[in-house]
Amino acid sequence: MKRKNTLIIFILGMLLSLGAVTAHAGYKDALILVRKGKWAKAVSEFEKLVAENHAASQFSLGLIYHLGRGVPPDLERAYNLYKMSALQGHASAINNIGMMYLNGEFVEKNRFIAFQLFEKAGAEHAQAKDNLGQSYENGWGIGVDYDLAINFYQLAGDEGYKLAYYHLGQLHEKGRGGAPVNIKEAIKWYQIAGEEEYARGFYRIGQIYEQGLGIATDKSKALFWYQQAANLDYNKAFAKVTKLSK
Repeated sequence: MKRKNTLIIFILGMLLSLGAVTAHAGYKDALILVRKGKWAKAVSEFEKLVAENHAASQFSLGLIYHLGRGVPPDLERAYNLYKMSALQGHASAINNIGMMYLNGEFVEKNRFIAFQLFEKAGAEHAQAKDNLGQSYENGWGIGVDYDLAINFYQLAGDEGYKLAYYHLGQLHEKGRGGAPVNIKEAIKWYQIAGEEEYARGFYRIGQIYEQGLGIATDKSKALFWYQQAANLDYNKAFAKVTKLSK
């Protein structure tokens, strides 16, 4: 559940940042309401635009019902709104339907269908590329192929989906998808994630040095990386900095 919400909330943030590209003034007004946390008013505005078959509003309202922001969560409503948007080619909606099939939300879990939807959305959607990376890493609806997993993670990260860089670090650290374990490569990608302000990347490097995970234990390096994470307000890092500074 935590992973799902993290991924979907990223979409909401991306939606807010891209709101200016739409020419529909009502849609921009609804996004302003979302930014202010005025969910009930935002829902009302989106509903008007959904009635006009506005694809971005269909997706946005679907996301609100998916997350339960200002309304009770309603997966059936979310799915149907995503579907209306997806039928107009909206990549975020296509990706989120894929996630519903992946997780078995409202629809029966089907990883093959999920993969097909991620593949369809992935041409223009960073999170869908990350989902393709996870599909190739874990064999979700497709054969395991760590080279393709690496490729899609890097593409997703380069397009702004920072979690993909962290996933690359995990793949190399754990040897996922049959990839050889490579701690130095894992640290490289965790650092890149951190430099893109995904603080968990810095934090994981701290853990690697503190616990000696495939590398020599080094408390001073651990402290340094925990401090980098703390500088990005990563809450877990503050206790580590205090502990290792004694």
